[in-house]
Amino acid sequence: MFVLGLQGSPRKKGNTDTLLSAFMETAQRNGAETHVANVFEHEIQPCIACSMCEKTGICSINDDMQNEIYPLLRRADIVVLASPIFFTTSPHH
Repeated sequence: MFVLGLQGSPRKKGNTDTLLSAFMETAQRNGAETHVANVFEHEIQPCIACSMCEKTGICSINDDMQNEIYPLLRRADIVVLASPIFFTTSPHH
């Protein structure tokens, strides 16, 4: 089993990172292969609503999402999304 953690906090060693690390360590102890992708360390552009993905199945934006994150998502049996809440909303990036 492959567990992918998407860490959405810019704060290393913050609450979000601590909770995700605990989850991933438990998954490893139970036999899972794990990988954490720190989203803030990747160049990911926002959707531009071009509908290319609907027409071709491929996003028109060639960024780290295409080259690094999508392959991990396709491989993952479980995806864990970890994001902080700052002032009643998630980070904008």
